[in-house]
Amino acid sequence: MIPKLHHPRHSEIPVIRRDWSSEKTGQHIKSLPIWEGPVEVVQKLGGFQNRTYFVTREDGKRFAARVGFDQYRTRQTSVVQCTNAAYKLGLGPELVYFEPNLTVTRFVEGKQMEFEQMQDPGIIKRVVERLKILHSGGYAVQESISYWWVFDTVRRYLSSMVYGKEATGFKPSKWVDKVPHFLDVTNRLEKLIDPYIPCFTHNDVVYPNMIFDKNDEIMIVDWDGGGYGHPMWDLGEMLMWGEADAELTEFALDAYLGDVEKTCKEQKLLEIKVFQVMSALRIVTEVLETLLDPYFYLTPEEMSESMKITLPDQRPELEGMADICMPRFEEMLEKYRHSFNI
Repeated sequence: MIPKLHHPRHSEIPVIRRDWSSEKTGQHIKSLPIWEGPVEVVQKLGGFQNRTYFVTREDGKRFAARVGFDQYRTRQTSVVQCTNAAYKLGLGPELVYFEPNLTVTRFVEGKQMEFEQMQDPGIIKRVVERLKILHSGGYAVQESISYWWVFDTVRRYLSSMVYGKEATGFKPSKWVDKVPHFLDVTNRLEKLIDPYIPCFTHNDVVYPNMIFDKNDEIMIVDWDGGGYGHPMWDLGEMLMWGEADAELTEFALDAYLGDVEKTCKEQKLLEIKVFQVMSALRIVTEVLETLLDPYFYLTPEEMSESMKITLPDQRPELEGMADICMPRFEEMLEKYRHSFNI
């Protein structure tokens, strides 16, 4: 299938700088050539790697502008291509403008997915159906995109924890004593994944990134981590964040695979368990890496406000994310240890 080409307006000239304040970035968004009149620009806090702004035109139409820089697993050129491909597949909002480090999409009018809905088998089945469209939709990708392999990413984070970052004087992380354990788990679990054919994946399927639009269709936003990857990763990460039990995990896998041989299902179930554990570990190590360069882009103050919004029951510091995910990682590792034979 050859998809219809979609060419958003764009500029190849990089303008935004990492040291810009949020206010200066907002002023740049106001000045973009796609607006025919004055617009209102308001920053929407809640993210941990980029700045998001909601833009409202005089006629009431709304847009979402996202600003970010290459870091961790995110490459901005890939973000553009994945956002564009998702729109062509009917899975995400239309990309209307982009330039280096900035994308503008149409605003998805609707209601954000809530944590409790991830416990509903009916909702899980609907999400799985959307993921199946995504995973078979590589034909919609026009240009090169990233490749996502969580084990490589975690090992890179662990290296930073040992050697530190220039921004903080190459001092090791204060959690460096955990590196041998994290590395051992990463290397052991990687060996449990069978060879596979990479497909188009979102790689951040958490419930805040899913919205029920005005037609009650599930739309997926935030394509910062999009790329080619393992389809079971998307399922595993979704189920980890939804705190799925064994029954719901198996239900989601059955909805995805359909009728398959027992040995195939057993292997895929094992891989989903691996990716649930690695999803928690990826968040832990990414937070610990971020703390080594706390001013890379977002300020600690923006991080704090985002924590209050996203995780109101945790202390309003980025370390609060590790407070959640580190016990979750250890709990899941212990839960599945017999399956992993470690």
